[in-house]
Amino acid sequence: MEGSSAHLRCSVHIDLCAMERNLGKLRHFMGREKGYIALLSADAFGYGVEAAVVRLMLSGADAFAVTNAEEGARVREVGPGWKIIVMSSSLPGEESAYFENSLTPVLAGAEEVSRFEAAAKAAGRTLPVHLRLPVFGDALPSRADAAEMLEKILESPFLRLEAFCLPGAGSGAPVEGSEPDAEFLSYAASRLGAAAGSVYIHHGDVCELSALPPEFDRSLRAGLVLFGIRPSEKSILRGFEPERVLVFRTSVSLVKELPKGATVGYGRTFRLERDSKIALLSVGYGDGVPREGGGRMSVLIRGARVPVIGRVSMDQAAVDASGLADVREGDEAVIVGPCGNDEISIEEYCGRLGITPAQALTSITKRVARFYKTLY
Repeated sequence: MEGSSAHLRCSVHIDLCAMERNLGKLRHFMGREKGYIALLSADAFGYGVEAAVVRLMLSGADAFAVTNAEEGARVREVGPGWKIIVMSSSLPGEESAYFENSLTPVLAGAEEVSRFEAAAKAAGRTLPVHLRLPVFGDALPSRADAAEMLEKILESPFLRLEAFCLPGAGSGAPVEGSEPDAEFLSYAASRLGAAAGSVYIHHGDVCELSALPPEFDRSLRAGLVLFGIRPSEKSILRGFEPERVLVFRTSVSLVKELPKGATVGYGRTFRLERDSKIALLSVGYGDGVPREGGGRMSVLIRGARVPVIGRVSMDQAAVDASGLADVREGDEAVIVGPCGNDEISIEEYCGRLGITPAQALTSITKRVARFYKTLY
């Protein structure tokens, strides 16, 4: 959606130009990677997968990674030609969707290998597949299971090994213990022989790159960083500064003077300790702001920080605007983003609420209007 956000209860504003620049900056920052795979889980982390895919296709993304076949089908509807990798295990009976939409599965079990081999044989096609690597500290798959799967794939005329998938450790996980099983990779390299050069490894941004053998090229799965989220200190991208992509705004719906002792919010959990000016915001947990936000987070109104007080309801939140002499109904309140000379970053917002950026972004619900900046 493009246009004005005036008179909306709440809205998010997504700068697709900044997202495009983030991909370009990432290529310059990393350089050595063979390719860049855009991770688009959960409707592109709530940004809207169709809009994100179109821009990333134009920006030079090499491939896309999604959670399941349904997400893959949505990406495929946008355009043909790009590789779409499905990261999660498939459900029995979903195999046909992979052929209909040219999706590539990441296989994590021998039973999955058998199902896709049978489906490929029935379709009379050869299906490119990726094999999930065994990782120290992760039981799925074990080294023995991965070796069995590798043999089944290599022996099948209907499956073609295209890549190994190194599972993401996640920003909160330790890098130690998340490195791939070196013994399995050595076995795989020897088993593949000269063909190893045509098989690559794709990985997330929290991994131990030194553990990846030189026989295989590699590609980076880039997710939140493309959408403006700063990498963690554990990330191989630490030091990379992405541009802000998202701004989350709402509006003041009511301003009221309340006396000392009045309660604010459901459950009467917050009692005013002085006469106060209270502003109600047209946003609640039905829009993605956590119920527990009162007492933890602030918003920006007219360039000033005001604290959220009381319990956030489904449709409203209250702030103490006593320090703002000129606040009025219809004023903009910024939840995430800049306002005046101040800014609330997504990292600050998440830190105050004790949630991750992925949680925060995917919690913004569909009733929040999305506006996209598409022109430089």
